[in-house]
Amino acid sequence: MKTTRISLFLSAIALLSATFLHPTPAESAGPAAVMTHVLGTVQVRSGVGWRQSVQSQRLFAGSTLRTGRNSRGQLRYSDGTVVRMGSNTVLRVRAARDLSLVRGKTWMKKQKNNQRIRVRTPIAQATVVGTELFVAHNAENNSSHVTTLNGQVEVTTDKGESTMVGPGEWVEIEADKPLEAPTKFDWNTLKKDERFLLDLDFVPPADQEVDSDGSWR
Repeated sequence: MKTTRISLFLSAIALLSATFLHPTPAESAGPAAVMTHVLGTVQVRSGVGWRQSVQSQRLFAGSTLRTGRNSRGQLRYSDGTVVRMGSNTVLRVRAARDLSLVRGKTWMKKQKNNQRIRVRTPIAQATVVGTELFVAHNAENNSSHVTTLNGQVEVTTDKGESTMVGPGEWVEIEADKPLEAPTKFDWNTLKKDERFLLDLDFVPPADQEVDSDGSWR
């Protein structure tokens, strides 16, 4: 009986050691990205409830970010890939180099390496290797836009249609229409309308609104 009790005691010690000294996979996994800039209302939810995000905050897979009016945030992956969020944007960090844009606008600059990054919207997916682009989703009419500034982006819809969007091109994805071929966009209009995302130092005047559902044509 005494031997049995000792064995049970040693087993319990071993179990506690395994639990506290060796973290679970979710606990041991490193952060997917880090917040580098926070302007205005930028909130993060990694469990229950929303909290204001701060600079240098680590973001793990499963985190959700959202921004308010005239607000924006920037996150950076370990490989140097940068993602910016515009106003009134909701973005989910699904896994390392895998984002889900629920609504709003993002700008992304992907470092050139052999690792791809995917940006998903409710109706499409943009697969990126070494490029700079915008991705937007208008939740009101359920449409998405992908605009390629540099490089190549493969866009695939939830219906299985796909196209390559080259530099200087953009494509609109509408839920109830066939995927059309990419067309050229106006650089001057883009730089003017999307300065809030392109220029981190830009602060709009107090009376200027930032429309996160405008077109990026």
